[in-house]
Amino acid sequence: MRSWIELDATRLKQNYRILSEASQPALSIPVIKSNAYGHGFREIYSILQSERPSWLAVNYIEEGLQLRSLGYQGHVLVVGPPAPGLMSDAGQAKLDIIIGDFPSFQYWLESHPRPRVHVKIDSGMSRQGFVAEEWQAAAEAFYPERSQVFGILSHFANVEDVLQHEYARQQVAAFKEARSIFKNKGFDLAAHIASSASTLLLDDSHYNFTRNGISLYGFWPSGKTKLSYNTNHSELAKLLPVLSWYTEVALCKTIKEGQFVGYGCTYRALKDTRIAVLPVGYYEGYPRLASGRGSYVLIRGKRCPIIGRVCMNMMMVDISHLKQVEAGDRVTLIGTDGEEHISAEDLAGWSETIHYELVTRINPAIPRQVIE
Repeated sequence: MRSWIELDATRLKQNYRILSEASQPALSIPVIKSNAYGHGFREIYSILQSERPSWLAVNYIEEGLQLRSLGYQGHVLVVGPPAPGLMSDAGQAKLDIIIGDFPSFQYWLESHPRPRVHVKIDSGMSRQGFVAEEWQAAAEAFYPERSQVFGILSHFANVEDVLQHEYARQQVAAFKEARSIFKNKGFDLAAHIASSASTLLLDDSHYNFTRNGISLYGFWPSGKTKLSYNTNHSELAKLLPVLSWYTEVALCKTIKEGQFVGYGCTYRALKDTRIAVLPVGYYEGYPRLASGRGSYVLIRGKRCPIIGRVCMNMMMVDISHLKQVEAGDRVTLIGTDGEEHISAEDLAGWSETIHYELVTRINPAIPRQVIE
């Protein structure tokens, strides 16, 4: 592919330390699910090894098995619903899984060997987890097997995008109630509910562990999270993005005034225009919806507007304002060139999505280079 990603190892380690400090006295668990939020599973793991994290979190049992194949000997938390057919594999690999419904509980009882369990509580997300009416029954069901139950957890639904956290407080109260039910039944469980935003904003949600995904990679969960955090915790260093994304100029050409560019003839040149064709498109993960929305790339430190529709494997940009551009010149899609910068948040905004989705959808076949 004529596109590549660079990963700043120093920034990743710094972000990990920031989140570890912000989590104290709880232990921060790095979340490397979904190809490490699009950054590259193997590459991110290789960088984190030097930090010696005692826990890592993934979404699938298969990802946990991959960590074991890479030699990781620490604790692995699988946060997604466990595939019934892989529970025995999880047990053999000593992975921790989440159980939040009775059918999964039954599959777990029948698996051999059984993986260690964290009980998932639905405190208001309405996704995974035992609902309030099931908490007592779940505690009773797990009780005979309590030696294999290690933790209890939940997940916030509304912390990232708001400055007021009434709903989060309600979820904390619900989680506290569920924990009490299990404690009264004789369970002594490690508790965790905080993800990146709540790690940064809600100190009383840290419990024993925090689970940090998006911010590990240097992204603020939202602009409101960043504003609130920097107001209250300015003594900590800032999170910095780890990922930069580049391609190169494939060819340059001049089109005449009145000529259309790209599919659908959505762009028509108002004058003779010099354009560059870039060998990257929505197959590579650059969103088609960014077409014609003020989006641009950086070439030789200058903004070059995208014209016409982003294609499957190509896009066109206006380079008329540059004195010289040649095939092979580096093009910045996300990152810094000179005094100009394009953030993942910028590109997500142009394509009416969020940076979480944007980076996780970058094609995993694109080479990732670790920059020390």
